[in-house]
Amino acid sequence: MNKQTLINQLAAPDQDGSTIALYRTRAYRFSNDPRHYALAEAIEENFARGLPPTPQTMTYLRASLDQIRSTGDLLPFNPEVAQTEGIDIRYELDARRPYAPRPQPAHIPKTIVFIVGAPRSGTSHLYNCLAHTGRYAYFTTASCWAWPTRNLDHPDRQSFEDLDDRVLTVDNKNTRLIPGLLMPYESEDLYTRAIPTYHHLGGHTYDLTTAHTADADLLTTNIQAHCRHFDRDRFLTKSPFNSLRIPQLEALTDHTALYLHITRDRAGTADSMRRNRFSFHHNGTPLTEEEAAELFRRTVEQHAPADRLLTVRHSDLLAHQEATLRQVMAWAADRSGGGLDGAGGGPDKPS
Repeated sequence: MNKQTLINQLAAPDQDGSTIALYRTRAYRFSNDPRHYALAEAIEENFARGLPPTPQTMTYLRASLDQIRSTGDLLPFNPEVAQTEGIDIRYELDARRPYAPRPQPAHIPKTIVFIVGAPRSGTSHLYNCLAHTGRYAYFTTASCWAWPTRNLDHPDRQSFEDLDDRVLTVDNKNTRLIPGLLMPYESEDLYTRAIPTYHHLGGHTYDLTTAHTADADLLTTNIQAHCRHFDRDRFLTKSPFNSLRIPQLEALTDHTALYLHITRDRAGTADSMRRNRFSFHHNGTPLTEEEAAELFRRTVEQHAPADRLLTVRHSDLLAHQEATLRQVMAWAADRSGGGLDGAGGGPDKPS
């Protein structure tokens, strides 16, 4: 898609395109069957070239998303959908094998910055603003844990860095679902495999559990792949759930990571959770939205090292964006840390 087409879609994303993009990202996150990934990518790439899927395929995609919302699971892969779209799944999977994650020591970042904070507290907006400066490598809406940067070089995709500041004024719920537009993304498909810390119960409902490292190498190699793709040695990443993973992230980065904690008043955060239907349990016990917001905030304050932590108020980012970003980038530059070589990043030892 060209730049003007992407700009036009900022205000009015194509509904079918949004469904296709959402199916792809949900398949990455909630299925271990890579046939879903290859199918979704091929459908999206065809769509970007002006070849929309059949109505029957769109019905299947919507039913799959409804299934995730209700049960947390994707519908089983249906080979008839691929046949209908003329997609050879075996060929598509074979073509992706060279892009599997692998160590890339030459692309270990010298600085890693984790944006943390409660869901609906402004983590995405801060992430987008910092990534748009062009100073950082980061995970994107087209990144896939199984083949990290394969999709990022596709000719029908374009980085949001190439668009003007209008892209920062649009709700992230829209921008992340525009096929062809590469936006910064939290990549929970990767994090939940590398450092699990919840059970997905359906929709935006999660049962929060104690984090543990399951596959440190997966996270390490994905970060290195993105540093190589962007040709940058500073890495920026965000996920509200990383607020609960700080001890594991500390071990993985050998205690050199930086943490940006964005905060919003608890009532505002809780109200946004309710409006967007975010719901949390903690080890099986339901939480109110206020309790969930407090849990994320308290956990960051307990575990993030004070000398590598900067707290940013959401209200300051909205009212004084340029000054706030200058402060953040100056702080990060003064505290550039060590690399990411997996030191201390093995599975957690039982206590």
